[in-house]
Amino acid sequence: MKEVTCPSCSGVVEVGDDEILVNCPFCRNQFSVIRESLDFTIDKGVLIKYNGEDSEVEVPSGVTSIGVTAFLDKNTLSKIVLPEGVTELQSGFMRCSNLETIILPNSLEIIPQMAFQGCISLKSLVLPKNLKSLGEMAFYDCKKLSSIEIPPMVETVDCAAFFGCESLETISYYKTTKFTGEHFQGCGSLSLVNVLDSKTGKIVSQKRIEEDEYGLRRF
Repeated sequence: MKEVTCPSCSGVVEVGDDEILVNCPFCRNQFSVIRESLDFTIDKGVLIKYNGEDSEVEVPSGVTSIGVTAFLDKNTLSKIVLPEGVTELQSGFMRCSNLETIILPNSLEIIPQMAFQGCISLKSLVLPKNLKSLGEMAFYDCKKLSSIEIPPMVETVDCAAFFGCESLETISYYKTTKFTGEHFQGCGSLSLVNVLDSKTGKIVSQKRIEEDEYGLRRF
């Protein structure tokens, strides 16, 4: 037997190792869990909760969205692989303090606010080429993130997306991308950013980052 969380009422339900469809005794909602170890609670393509304790996790195919608390505070995790077909995250990786690597699919279009907030060990991340939206405080306090390239389809990077990324040395973005508000406070290692040509992807200019009297780092 293993405990899983009902996606409708958050009730904790005991299920057998061979069960796939579960009827919640609290709200009578029926939801699905997969794999023999019941590591994943999935409802209508949304990964509601990862119930396992592995350090490396590969999310199964068929998942299209990562729920708000799917991996919240999962400190056992060091690597996560998301499958093609996932189009959005819902702040599902907050405070995964030992997460070093995440593989994002090219189908991903939305990284919302605070998606990776507090992932203090995150080192390796390649943003997918079809990404369109990078939300406020998305990488807040990712202290070990050293470089990142923002894909060309991202039109706007919301405020404080990289706040507190103290190891960030290099950031590259395309000419069509706009930044809103303050992004680089606490990014003490960042001094230059690369501006890329929208067609060739080559560096067309560099901008120097300077710290003002309030400790804010600006173009």
